[in-house]
Amino acid sequence: MTKLYKVGIYCRLSVDDASNSAKANYIPSDESVSIENQYEILSKFTMLNGWTEVKTYRDDGYSGGNFQRPGFLEMLEDARNGLINLILVKDLSRLGRDFVEVGRYTDVVFPSLGCRFVSVLDCLDTDGDNTDMLHFRSLMNDYHLKDLSGKIKSVLHAKMRSGQYIAAYAPYGYRKSDEDKHRLVIDEEAATVVRQMFEMRAGGMAYGKIAAALNNKGILTPRWHWAVHYGDGGCKYSKLWMYATVKNILNSEVYLGSLIQNRTGSRSYKDSTMIYKPESEWICHEVSHEAIITKELWEAAQEVNRRASRIAEGNTPPTPCLFTGKLVCADCKAPLVANRERHQRKNGTVKTYTSYYCSRHANSGRSSCTRHVIYEGTLKELLLGEIQAQAEALELDEAAVLDKLQRQYISMDLGRCEDARKEITKLRRRVDELEHITAKLYEDKVCGTISEATFTALMQKSELERLEKAERLQTLLAEVRQSEQEAASIQNWADIVRKHLHTHELDRMMVDELIDHIEVGERFVTDGHTHRDIKIFYRFVGQI
Repeated sequence: MTKLYKVGIYCRLSVDDASNSAKANYIPSDESVSIENQYEILSKFTMLNGWTEVKTYRDDGYSGGNFQRPGFLEMLEDARNGLINLILVKDLSRLGRDFVEVGRYTDVVFPSLGCRFVSVLDCLDTDGDNTDMLHFRSLMNDYHLKDLSGKIKSVLHAKMRSGQYIAAYAPYGYRKSDEDKHRLVIDEEAATVVRQMFEMRAGGMAYGKIAAALNNKGILTPRWHWAVHYGDGGCKYSKLWMYATVKNILNSEVYLGSLIQNRTGSRSYKDSTMIYKPESEWICHEVSHEAIITKELWEAAQEVNRRASRIAEGNTPPTPCLFTGKLVCADCKAPLVANRERHQRKNGTVKTYTSYYCSRHANSGRSSCTRHVIYEGTLKELLLGEIQAQAEALELDEAAVLDKLQRQYISMDLGRCEDARKEITKLRRRVDELEHITAKLYEDKVCGTISEATFTALMQKSELERLEKAERLQTLLAEVRQSEQEAASIQNWADIVRKHLHTHELDRMMVDELIDHIEVGERFVTDGHTHRDIKIFYRFVGQI
């Protein structure tokens, strides 16, 4: 009996693919490069071979060197779940241009998933004996990607060396010239703010204080300034000036009229991770555009920076505290950062305390949120008592504790879970029946037992039901899988908590093992008593 192939059609197009094909004319851009035309070619190919088209996956605007594409990842997940068993592409470059990765998918990943792979224009089929050229074609596609990357970098470096500004956004205080987008001109509204910032710094004001002053005046942040004056008026970034933003502006030589580019780059054409380049590779132009500040004002601000650096030279490097990375502000959701305090007692001894406070409040110059300060000793005592209470409850009646958590966190009760498993069995049986019906319809059509019109009508009805049943099957499988994972997570949590029954000292390993995060609320007074809301979220089970 002929195997029934459930086809997943994969289409990909990057901006470079479309533009280069139109220029080079190796494939006319209006024939087969576009996503829609790729799909049309592959859909017809599927029908001519008597295969069943199940789903189309599209990645429009994604590079062939990047395999973290949403459509590609969705296709892999469907192949793992058995929704498709044949992957169809127009040519090998649509799958990708990285020789190593393409080879891994065609030789290892797809066969392990029980998936046949077919590239139409390359005449490549992993089920046949015509795969000799597959790796050679993949290598050529990889070379094309490397060559394209090298050409783009050469063009960009040439523009940098000629003094052209190539970044996407102009630095705050400037805008791109209307006549030449590679030239910076002063944006007087923002430039006035930049001058004020340098004057405040030259007067000895701290970065955080400058941020607070700007926030109190209601001055737009750089991203919002661009969105309002040059964009669509909307922006996903914060409206608050922060410590880091102020520091970056006050240490940028662009405001002296100097242009320094090529400070950062990627590791290679296959790895987009940003790295900082050595100073010898920087491309500098000292008089590239009009300066916003004078040399004297710049030097005065830098002298304040140097004094601050000398003061900090004797400080010991910061080390992670017990709750570093685990505490979150309950109001603004920013992380709490640690602060070591030294208190001198009456007897002359010095006691060191560690406290945590809202980083958003600090970085905005105390102009946003509130401090939310909490001492480490207080939090240690609270958390240790909570963990020991949970461990004692497990020791007394583990079944009752786990049952309570399961009722609280498992999305399906036992009855519903059992009903779902029964329905899954029925759905699998019906999907298999429909696949056999489809195969029989093809045989009847080829033999002339049924007409083309009857075949089309029956095929559409059968395929519609099969897709509906398959979708319901995947939904139920996901629900049962989630239920099983949550049950296993609860047991993991219980095993970890139980071993800390007799622990009387909290350490970092224990915190990492048990705690996902802790939300710390601000203190408030009710009836003369101070209160604070603290929510502990454990790993595996969340808040109890």
